[in-house]
Amino acid sequence: MQAKWERALPRLKEKVSEQVYSRIFANASVVSKAENKCTVILPEHVLPSEAVPFTMLLEASWKEANNTGTRVEFKFSSADDAASQAADTKLKPFEKRSIEISSNYTFENFVSSKKSELAYNAAFAIAEGSEQTNKYNPLFIYGAPGLGKTHLLMAIGNYVQGNDPTKKVCYITARDFQDQYITSVRENVISEFSEYYRSLDVLLIDDVQHWSGSTETQNEFFHIFNALYQAGKPIALTSDVPAVEIKDLVDRLVSRFSWGLTADIKPPDLETRIAILHKKAMSQHIEIPEEVIKCLAEEISGNVRFLESSITKLAMQAGIQHRDIDLEIAKQVVKEIIPNIRRRVNANTIVDAVSKHFDIPLDKLYSPDRGTQDVAKARQVAMLLMRELSTCSLQTIGKHFGGRDHSTVINACKRVQKMMEEDPVFEHEIETLKAAIK
Repeated sequence: MQAKWERALPRLKEKVSEQVYSRIFANASVVSKAENKCTVILPEHVLPSEAVPFTMLLEASWKEANNTGTRVEFKFSSADDAASQAADTKLKPFEKRSIEISSNYTFENFVSSKKSELAYNAAFAIAEGSEQTNKYNPLFIYGAPGLGKTHLLMAIGNYVQGNDPTKKVCYITARDFQDQYITSVRENVISEFSEYYRSLDVLLIDDVQHWSGSTETQNEFFHIFNALYQAGKPIALTSDVPAVEIKDLVDRLVSRFSWGLTADIKPPDLETRIAILHKKAMSQHIEIPEEVIKCLAEEISGNVRFLESSITKLAMQAGIQHRDIDLEIAKQVVKEIIPNIRRRVNANTIVDAVSKHFDIPLDKLYSPDRGTQDVAKARQVAMLLMRELSTCSLQTIGKHFGGRDHSTVINACKRVQKMMEEDPVFEHEIETLKAAIK
């Protein structure tokens, strides 16, 4: 079987791009399950969405090289699934995890910037067990989805376990915690549930906004929190919004979540997005032209998760089309991703809201003339909000405001973001306007 695999690889290499071959197939191996079926074991970093589209190409290459067909299936983990499932059935409800800590999330591969610096430094301090740990405990990180909150939680877990494998570290989503609590009550093991969580060395809980209105879950966690906090054990939590804004979160938890440090993460600026793309491409061993990196960074601005996924999509599209990565493929990827990031807010709705807020007539906002300083400022705000809330491209936004080009839109967004960084009152004003438009 190995010999057939080695004969098929050169044929496959002719059919896909160099980037796809080196990332997905160069270090893969094969095992046989039957005469006409083989299992290709892929490297740990390869995702199903990357490999599966090449199944038919691989089967065709196999047939060409060996004059016989085979059915290919991919295996994305070297672990024995049956053994894993058997072991899993022995676990208590509160010991099972729907999501494990991923080794891909470390402090080293998190690209920090001014927008995430406080959250990053505090997370690292908690993981390191420095003198600042008690000051930052609990650490409460909030921000929009896809900005790196989960990354930082898992980075804490990886760092702690990497330095001391005996430490009991638990990463869990708030929903899974709630499900475990309900199951433990039903199966009459609630005391064991409580003891398990109180015995942890580090507790990491993601998306606590999902506890909204779940009074019993909140009450149980309150007692677990107290026990861990009094024992000096680090606790880190994330949410889409500050604790005080979580609907129906009991006051005593709101109070305790504020005992340590609350840090927000905001969307990265252009330079940081470029750095994120470079690091992601390097980690996946993909060579991407600088103009493509810049295109992705300019267009995908509000969500790091989607920004990073664009690299994988680039490689996949290039492989399917059997061509090198270029601007045309980048634009296809952007067109696919943008609707998933931005809610479809009508452009005119945004401009109307800005016009009313700043008391600037619509015709002045749309005018190709710069106008007064107040008009220019309102127009720049409108451009930023259109970029963040609509599906409009940079070119479309520019045309919307008197036929300006995309570079003018980029500069306008930068100016507004800088003003927001320098003036907290103005930042709050824009965030409030954005929320009203949504």
